[in-house]
Amino acid sequence: MGQVFSLPFKLLKTTTDFYGGFFHYFWGKGRHSDYLLGPDSAFPYFKPKSSDSREVSLFKQHARIHLYTLASAFYLYKKPHYRKSSYKEDLVDNLRNVAIPGTGLPLSMFVRSKLTALGFILTASPVCSLVSAFHLWLRTGFKSSISKEYAERLLAPNDWFSYWRLNCRVAGMHALLNDVPVGYDMENKWTFLKEGKDRGVPVSPYMDSPAIVVKHRNEEGG
Repeated sequence: MGQVFSLPFKLLKTTTDFYGGFFHYFWGKGRHSDYLLGPDSAFPYFKPKSSDSREVSLFKQHARIHLYTLASAFYLYKKPHYRKSSYKEDLVDNLRNVAIPGTGLPLSMFVRSKLTALGFILTASPVCSLVSAFHLWLRTGFKSSISKEYAERLLAPNDWFSYWRLNCRVAGMHALLNDVPVGYDMENKWTFLKEGKDRGVPVSPYMDSPAIVVKHRNEEGG
């Protein structure tokens, strides 16, 4: 019974940590300070402790990385992108075929402006994480922890979509800050396949033909 009464407070704590951590990097000290770990960090959330288990330590690290890169998407939004004229254009193109299960609404609808993207992050993220936590609780016959699953979905998601977007944000930031190193040419799938074949490096099979129409060759999932 005690767990039932404590659940709202645990969910509230996780939600406030999400908002606090996100805004720390979005417009707080974290926007202009170095990304530091340990006692030198100005980040007030998920401070590592010597008593932390490995699981807790990795969760805190993952949560910090997730919130940092999530906020960085707004910094990158109108900046040049290695695949497109801007990060926004790449984001819209990549999310047009992705939807929250059961809605059929492409996520690209919500990222066409910074304002709608911010609103979506601040509302849909907690709501979808809560629905996911209750869904797992029902599927496991009420055995899973709602608060733990909610925290994982919201702060340290480990699903393919979250890892994909995290990778895109990190790659976008790295390319921008390093003037798009030569290796980013390989993001063009045709360039990657041709270069792999020329160098004798195993690549995915493809059809070798004198002529072919290629659609969206420079987009993920194209």
